[in-house]
Amino acid sequence: DLAAIELRRITDVLQVEHASLFLHDADHPQRPAAVAATGIPVEEALVEYGGVVARVMHTGRIHKVQHPQGSARGGCSAMAVPLLDDQRAIGVLLAVSVRDSRRLGSFDAQVIVRATETLVSRIVSPERRFHREGTSARFVRAVSQSDPLHIHP
Repeated sequence: DLAAIELRRITDVLQVEHASLFLHDADHPQRPAAVAATGIPVEEALVEYGGVVARVMHTGRIHKVQHPQGSARGGCSAMAVPLLDDQRAIGVLLAVSVRDSRRLGSFDAQVIVRATETLVSRIVSPERRFHREGTSARFVRAVSQSDPLHIHP
């Protein structure tokens, strides 16, 4: 499963204790569905994970959490990154470290954003990907030169 592979890669590369993927659920639009996870249970990793995931789904922007009592195990540092399809959040990738000495930053955001781009390219149906290939080169250049990393504490 591609999602599980990407999540394991994130936990290995970033040395975090948890990574999970949530996707938009048409049956419950207010609550994204957890579709894959690796590491410690999300409830132990980040107590308020539901609110963080919902905020990212709503805003379509990266959300960062750092506080001393954010997990059942003590302190935590977390980053939630949207999976964007045509500037609309279709999911969220959440990475959490519960070590006091580990803080997620810009490099971590870049790794997670790349993983979300890989996941979106595989989740979006092949016919929609084919349709996008007809997009103007000028538009593609403008988008690729923009800064996708809008981190909000």
